[in-house]
Amino acid sequence: MPQPSVDPSAFEVIGHSPRTLRTLLVGLPGQLVDKPNDEGWSLKDIVAHLVDVEGVAFVERISRMLAEVRPAISSIDPPARLQAGGYASRSLENLLDELEQRRTADVAWLRSLSPDQLRRPGQHQDVGEIFVIDIAHQWAAHDMAHLRQVALMIQEHFAPLMGATRAFYDV
Repeated sequence: MPQPSVDPSAFEVIGHSPRTLRTLLVGLPGQLVDKPNDEGWSLKDIVAHLVDVEGVAFVERISRMLAEVRPAISSIDPPARLQAGGYASRSLENLLDELEQRRTADVAWLRSLSPDQLRRPGQHQDVGEIFVIDIAHQWAAHDMAHLRQVALMIQEHFAPLMGATRAFYDV
């Protein structure tokens, strides 16, 4: 059986996402950063969500899978967690700082996991058996989903300002 390993691009995505968000968001006007999309999420909310799930959805789940025998993994309610976590009172810059600091340590920790650790299982309430390596790749995919969401929200901001050139874009 081949030794499992995390795709190196996953480490790159996870490691660079906080800086990418900082580059895209810092300096945008507050009304754009705080404006909710059709799902009720603002750009700041997305960053707050990434800070929140850094622990509960990624580090804590992996840690439990390393320490326990096939732990039960529960789904989370992201909007409820955002409200309960008091993220609305924090600045975008503060949230980005925390995400960047945590990511540096979390990526180093993730890189340190052995093939045996990457094979450790858990039992997710919605999807069944999952492994540490699955969560490592999910982490990168989750970041990309939210980076795409951020990019689309910024693009939608410009759409009404583009005149006839809007026809070139799907917004």
